[in-house]
Amino acid sequence: SISQHLDRAKMARVLALVCLAALAAVPVAEGKFYEKDSLVEVLNPMNFNTHIKKADSMNQVKLIEFYSNSCATCKSFVKDYNELAKQLKGIVKVAAVDCDANKKICDDYSVTSHPTLKVIPPGGFGTQDYTGERNTKAVYSWTVRFITHFVEKVNADNLDGFLNAQAGKYKALLFTDKPKTPLIWKGLSVDLHGKMTLGEVKSSEKGVCSRYKVTKFPTILVVKPGQKKPIKYEAKVEYGELFEFLNRYQETFAMEKPAQDEEDAAKRPWLSESFPELHALSAPDVCYGADSVCVIAVTKAGPDGKAPSDLANTIMSIKTKYANSGSAKFSFNWVDADKEKSFVEGLGVASPGLIALRTGKRTRFGRSELDNPLSQEAIGNFLDRVIGGDIQYKPLKDGPPALNPPPP
Repeated sequence: SISQHLDRAKMARVLALVCLAALAAVPVAEGKFYEKDSLVEVLNPMNFNTHIKKADSMNQVKLIEFYSNSCATCKSFVKDYNELAKQLKGIVKVAAVDCDANKKICDDYSVTSHPTLKVIPPGGFGTQDYTGERNTKAVYSWTVRFITHFVEKVNADNLDGFLNAQAGKYKALLFTDKPKTPLIWKGLSVDLHGKMTLGEVKSSEKGVCSRYKVTKFPTILVVKPGQKKPIKYEAKVEYGELFEFLNRYQETFAMEKPAQDEEDAAKRPWLSESFPELHALSAPDVCYGADSVCVIAVTKAGPDGKAPSDLANTIMSIKTKYANSGSAKFSFNWVDADKEKSFVEGLGVASPGLIALRTGKRTRFGRSELDNPLSQEAIGNFLDRVIGGDIQYKPLKDGPPALNPPPP
């Protein structure tokens, strides 16, 4: 009948409205412009304020891109922005906001076009808008202008004063033949501000160079008064590795163990390694008893007896990205699956494998269940789950399985 036909038409309109309302209630999925292997930090309402206002990052420059998935210019800029994040790794916090998924954040920052680039200078207040060309070189040159630093110029006249200020604490000296302070040294001085003082010695300061027997540049030394021999940094000049090295000798370390000098450090080389091997001697220093989650990569050693270089490089990228992860602090180590069979089997893992170990009042561990657990994406997923409390830990009532001592 006509009435039944009208009723069915009315019902169809009601159902259509209900469906539209349901679709409107579904949040817009964030775009995949910057995947987990990118050094660009993706911001959302959950982490935005923490990223901007975190106390230990207030001296850092933050660069933020506000983009839209439908914006062709945004898509073409992704490669440049990823490269920018690599070049500014550890020096500037490079982040992005998907305005399709996070409209309120973009409205709060008066974003009306895409992509919009803004810098939040040190202090965390106010913004500066970028109006130049959107390419890596141009944005890089503009961004670094906002960097402040705490590097002290050291020469023959003020060297003793530099060393004797807070005399019980280690300092770091960069000997350089460059006219300007390297950005990496500026960035480290910001990250270690209040923990370790960084100085810069020009190659023209012959007296200071002679005192420390420096003839090659750059040379990086960890020094303090009364020291028999300075501790020399021997690894690649890369932000993550340098930070890990200096962090071993920063304020807390020096205060807690004032008698530990360069001779002791030579006996315990894992203290200055960015990705140390776990064994019976190193574990108490780099994993057990720490206030961090001990992340252990289970793998087989390379031909040189060290961790495979591709894994070491992946870990360095991961460490930089998760250095300020909020509630969770991580230490990263690797264990040789061939040397430490009892340890590996005791935790029920095989090579390749990934473990999160927590020690302290209750020792417990969690495993990655992914097929390729040591890929950058898999490690990132695993750490995100640790931070989010989504790891199923198993107790170790008798502590971690025994490890073997290293060969003499």
